[in-house]
Amino acid sequence: MRIAVIGAGTYGSYVIDGLLRKYPDADITLFDVWQRGVKSEQEIGYYTTLKQALYKGLSDGRFFGFGGASDKWGGQLLTFSDNDFAHPDAFMRDVISVDKARKDEMLAKFKIENKYPEHHISDELFTKTGVWLSAFHRNFFNWFRIHKRKQVKILTQARVVRLIADDSEAIKEIVYLHNGKEQKASFDYYFLTAGAFESARILLASGMLKGDKVYFSDHLSTKVFKIKGTTKIKDEDFVFRMRGTSLITKRMIGEKDDTSYYVHPVFNLRFPFFDCMKEVLFKHHFEWKYIWIALKDIPHCLGFAWAVLVQRKMYVLNNEWYLYIDAENPAKDCYITLSEQKDAFGIQGVDVYYHVGDKAAEVYESAKQAAKNVLDEAGVCYEVLAERIDVQTCEDIYHPYGMFDFKSIDDYFGRWRNMLVVTTGCLPRSGGINPTASLLPMVDEFIEKHAFAGADK
Repeated sequence: MRIAVIGAGTYGSYVIDGLLRKYPDADITLFDVWQRGVKSEQEIGYYTTLKQALYKGLSDGRFFGFGGASDKWGGQLLTFSDNDFAHPDAFMRDVISVDKARKDEMLAKFKIENKYPEHHISDELFTKTGVWLSAFHRNFFNWFRIHKRKQVKILTQARVVRLIADDSEAIKEIVYLHNGKEQKASFDYYFLTAGAFESARILLASGMLKGDKVYFSDHLSTKVFKIKGTTKIKDEDFVFRMRGTSLITKRMIGEKDDTSYYVHPVFNLRFPFFDCMKEVLFKHHFEWKYIWIALKDIPHCLGFAWAVLVQRKMYVLNNEWYLYIDAENPAKDCYITLSEQKDAFGIQGVDVYYHVGDKAAEVYESAKQAAKNVLDEAGVCYEVLAERIDVQTCEDIYHPYGMFDFKSIDDYFGRWRNMLVVTTGCLPRSGGINPTASLLPMVDEFIEKHAFAGADK
């Protein structure tokens, strides 16, 4: 079986590991646009035009390099449960079912577990605990040792232009640029894991979608509360705990009119030493001035070290921290389409139409009031930082979803006869979590029970 994996990011790396666990003799070719030292959309030469509002999901959220966004952000391994949606559609119910069945198996691949139960902290909010991968093993490409797998041929500086399919929606060929020259190749099966927007661009360019637009949405985020004195709310402690070098995190999740939101803690926003630590661990960037910053603030640096190394929890500067509210953008008219402009590869770029409507403001007000009620009931000392939330200035945080219309798990696995698309864009809802890990059990389910059912063996 000859297999093509398009994209060496989070999903591409996970797919390859899963395939080789089940099919150790598989012949895999990995296509990636990787170039040494190139990380951003602008540096790589992609073209994106924002047509409406403010959206940084493509310019800031995408990351180029082996491991993709997992190398930049790490992210929390969170999955869905029966608490997440009041009215999930059929496909979302399938995702929830697979998440529940395969969560432990997926987490075990990272040598972690999550046995923490979810609790309703009020009538409107429940808590969910997640694991934020250690900075030392968050890169999926490195963690799964993809570059060491002898069954994998890695083709770098390879930009996929389009796919060629026959009338039965089976992929016949892949067209790609390699070192500036257009080439073609044929495989038995294809995994499209090039990121939500690049995967959508490839499908649009290939004429494999209905219409010329791909609709999507994303999470909005803004800082709402400043908490003073304690990290406990009712019986729940929201300070991050340490497990090995990973973080155990907690958030509150709710829903308003089938639009999810979550309330999550952020610590040490005004702690220069902590900012330096994040630069080193997450961006692999070091400057000698970081040493001077640490020396100028030795008491807090020692407190940080004591908390992390001895107490095994996050240090909270001055016992003050913040609650952010992130919410699904309920607008239905956000979409991408192929641009008339071409990028540095000579390929049509992407135009992005992003809109935040009035309904988002209603969701935010409901979320803020639900969180405020919990804080008041718990007797927590807090300050409201946003009496009126301007949704037009909320930050987007690159959790794209809602790009396709899969009706069920069978529709998702069989939409294309010999191809599976794996991006967060496949999910109809992003819910109250960072949704990347919620699709990993679906990958395991596909490889274990459905892989290659439609391919010519």
